Amino acid sequence: MEEMGLDFVVSHSVRFKEKHSGLDPEALVCHNALGKAEEVAEKNKDSIIIGCDTIVTFNNEIFGKPLTPDNANVMLMKLSGNYHSVFSGLAVIDMQKGKELVGYDKTEVKFKDLSEKEINNYVDSGEPLDKAGAYGIQESGGAFVESVKGSFSNVVGLPKELLTKFLAELET
Repeated sequence: MEEMGLDFVVSHSVRFKEKHSGLDPEALVCHNALGKAEEVAEKNKDSIIIGCDTIVTFNNEIFGKPLTPDNANVMLMKLSGNYHSVFSGLAVIDMQKGKELVGYDKTEVKFKDLSEKEINNYVDSGEPLDKAGAYGIQESGGAFVESVKGSFSNVVGLPKELLTKFLAELET
């Protein structure tokens, strides 16, 4: 959002309980993004609130944040050499105008073939534990990416193109 020239404050007090299953990926990320935004909106009556949620899917399996090294290893082994989809849900609530916009973006990512050593070294770094799909494309996990079809910022976790569109819609 800094790159976009936006003035913002990050809320670290969101306690929204994310869903991790039970919906298709598109609906899941939109539900979670909106839930986070609505929680923040309750305490910020004069602001524009942005909520976001990102997941990775591979073979109809949803990968959120692995949280443990074992889970990260499993995710990265599955993604190795394969295409996967990254979905980011975005919710923008303009409290002054009473408008709410919700949508998602989808990006296809191809990983190169990863060696067991590459995966272990990356997992040992601790970086993948709080990243959807167990990697951060904007960090050292980006070395695993062979190609990206779609929005790079979506894979980072904030679909800038969709955010720009939503903010323009709020201006009208």
